[in-house]
Amino acid sequence: MEINMPLRHRSLGLKLILVGALAFMLWIPAMLVYGLVFERSTRADSVKREIYSLAGGEQTISGPVIIAPALIDTGKQRNDGEQIIDSTFLVFTPATLSIDADVNATQRRRSIYEATIYDADIIMDGKFGPLIAPPVQGEITEIAWDRAVIAVKFGSNEALKGVRDTPRLLINGKDAAATFEPGVNMAAFTGRRAEHGLNEPGISALAPIPDPQQGFSFKLTLPMSGGGALYFAPVGEETHVAMRANWPDPSFQGAYLPDARVVRADGFTAEWRIPYLARNLPRSFTASERLSELDAGKTFGAQFIDAASPYQSVNRALKYALMFMGIVFLTFFLFEATTGARAHPAQYILLGLTQVIFYLLVLAFSEHVGFETAFAGTAAATVALSGAYAATVFHSLWRGIIALLAFSGAYGLIYLLMKSEDYALLIGSVTAFGAIALTMYVTRELDWYGGRDKA
Repeated sequence: MEINMPLRHRSLGLKLILVGALAFMLWIPAMLVYGLVFERSTRADSVKREIYSLAGGEQTISGPVIIAPALIDTGKQRNDGEQIIDSTFLVFTPATLSIDADVNATQRRRSIYEATIYDADIIMDGKFGPLIAPPVQGEITEIAWDRAVIAVKFGSNEALKGVRDTPRLLINGKDAAATFEPGVNMAAFTGRRAEHGLNEPGISALAPIPDPQQGFSFKLTLPMSGGGALYFAPVGEETHVAMRANWPDPSFQGAYLPDARVVRADGFTAEWRIPYLARNLPRSFTASERLSELDAGKTFGAQFIDAASPYQSVNRALKYALMFMGIVFLTFFLFEATTGARAHPAQYILLGLTQVIFYLLVLAFSEHVGFETAFAGTAAATVALSGAYAATVFHSLWRGIIALLAFSGAYGLIYLLMKSEDYALLIGSVTAFGAIALTMYVTRELDWYGGRDKA
């Protein structure tokens, strides 16, 4: 019995299995490209954070609030019979708070990476009602209203870099001539040692309260800069936030979605309304060291994302790399099955490596010229090369043209996958089904055993 049969008698079924194995083997270097995309994306995120930090970082603004030092008689005594008196700080939130934020976002570039920073003109307008102390364990014996401060808490210490100009405070429509200090550190105003006072990132100014039972209105103008995102906390019993920005790709994040939003090519507007019961914050509370109650789990706002980032698109397409490599190989195989021509496994490998390099080229060029231009150029080059190679392998210009059209369709689907987040799975699964159905139809009468000569 002859073991090495002529090429024309070799089983096409065995060849299809071999082609599938080659596709799977070449999927491995495609996954190495996936690792490179992750590394480049991580580096880009690191550079973005550095640029954000220089501008003040992602800003989280909580306030304004009134903070007053107080003494509490705990009702307990020391061993010598002296009453135990605790010191604390009482925090009062405004009855109404309206925040208007006008944001001008721009992109800054470092090397080949870009990050979005912004200048925001923020106006906080509202009213404090009667300042009623919260219930405490013991009895409040003294509230130092003459040493009360008005404060705005920030999300981090680096946020102070984003204060572009001196804040201006109006009380009952009149300039309060307030001198703001960096940080919410009561020791600066009370004379207490720093370790016994609040020490939070933000700004604060002395604001003595002549009559805590008499409410007052306020207006605070706060020019801020930041990078990447802008968030607010609903510190008012009734909080209304209106944000306008010239950025076309916002991502609304946080504990509350906007009640109204309009996103256009030249920017967006958004509004939030948070009622008292939804904010999960009492009207007043004690805070000996921290003001975490103001913003923990309550902030909301917008991220200024870069929708043109190439890394997410390339990653999405790489998830389907095995499928599209299989489509390219199936195209070659169908030519073999229907025309009698033959392609060597080495030629399949070269064709598959071309598809792997395609993803690498898209990643490399998109960092310099943008994703759209990079994809169009590299796809055209890869399709032209693959079509010309098919014409050479099968010794037919017509077959090369058919291969060119088939590859063009495949790369068109890759583009849809790269650009479509919501429909990527649907497109990929329908494409896979269509490729299998076409192969079954074309090979429905094929002799998979290779048409061996009968004895």
